[in-house]
Amino acid sequence: MSLTSKIVSSCILVILLIIGEHICILTGAAIKLGDDLANHTNSRKWTENYQEWPQLGQTRVQQSGNNFRSQFNTNDRSTQSRDFRLSGQEWPVVGQRQPTTNWNNHQNFNNHATRPHQDSFLQPSIRRENPHLNPNVSFAGSLRNKQLLLKDKNNAAKYVTINFQGRTTSRSKNDEAPLPLLSINNAVYNLPTISKLVPLYDNYILKSDVNEDCTNQEKEEENVLLKTILSTDIMKATRNFLIEKGSIKNDREFENLLHEIWFYPYSRGKRKVGSSGFEHVFLAEIKKNEVSGLHNWLYFEKEESNQRANYLGYLKKIDLGGKGAILKYTFNFHGINKPVGAMFIGTSPEFEMALYSACFILRADKICPLKLNGHRFGIRTYSYSYDGKKLIGSAFPDI
Repeated sequence: MSLTSKIVSSCILVILLIIGEHICILTGAAIKLGDDLANHTNSRKWTENYQEWPQLGQTRVQQSGNNFRSQFNTNDRSTQSRDFRLSGQEWPVVGQRQPTTNWNNHQNFNNHATRPHQDSFLQPSIRRENPHLNPNVSFAGSLRNKQLLLKDKNNAAKYVTINFQGRTTSRSKNDEAPLPLLSINNAVYNLPTISKLVPLYDNYILKSDVNEDCTNQEKEEENVLLKTILSTDIMKATRNFLIEKGSIKNDREFENLLHEIWFYPYSRGKRKVGSSGFEHVFLAEIKKNEVSGLHNWLYFEKEESNQRANYLGYLKKIDLGGKGAILKYTFNFHGINKPVGAMFIGTSPEFEMALYSACFILRADKICPLKLNGHRFGIRTYSYSYDGKKLIGSAFPDI
């Protein structure tokens, strides 16, 4: 091959190499451009999806269609605050209405959507057998014009000295309170409802598995006490509220209902009719060598002064601002230890019966949340089925 041919071949080879290099560069650029476009699209989708979750204090706006623009209202925090306070709203201030809550997205601990309508506060059998127990009302709105404590005209706190002494636990066997819990001025027994309550103390047999026969005199004492309580401001306000909400129709129905749920006798076992809601709450019972009930301070003081009850110390206490106290405590009764008891102290019988009755009618077998003197607590009421009726099995403050 001549020199000229070799030079031409070399030139052609160099040209081909240069063309090939440019083709590789263009191909790489095209690939990179495609990757960038894909990454940009994915990044945009991720960013837009991520922006669907607002920052703390912002309200997430419902979006529709393919519009991915996030619109956050940083000035309106009512929705988030309201959701945060769902559990807090279970503690209404007495005298105020509980705000209406949208429960559409509320979920329980089992992750099932629920609507905690107050109808659930009463068991189906209670509603079926007692149609007057209307659950579709809120006790949070009752007595909304004035606080309950201001209506307690027969409040006896000024006549009572409370000696809480040492704090204890429900498992402790030690006596952290060597002195009596209560000291009462005899003037307390001149108060109208208290003077009608005391005569009932000897109407009942302590053991719940013994039949009790109610004499005509004892029935009359029950009726006198109930009528006296119904004449008080607290019970009138409670009655009016229940009438307004459709739970009862009139005064007569209210009186009959209270007499039934409190004084109708029933059996707690062995087919012996030896118990009632009133006896359990305002006095005490012994069943199977265990103390049952005793949620009234007047009865406790009577038993303590006669050395049949021994206060061992407090678990928790709430001050009602000169109107008494709420006490969770441990004590010994007739030689039997009760690790946990609870009662109001210094309040009137009508105050306690009003709270217990309203909570039973509206929220039987559920916590009834309240707030007095700035303190949150609950009322527990338990129903007892007997003779086709739903009666009060127990009622007490829960702190």
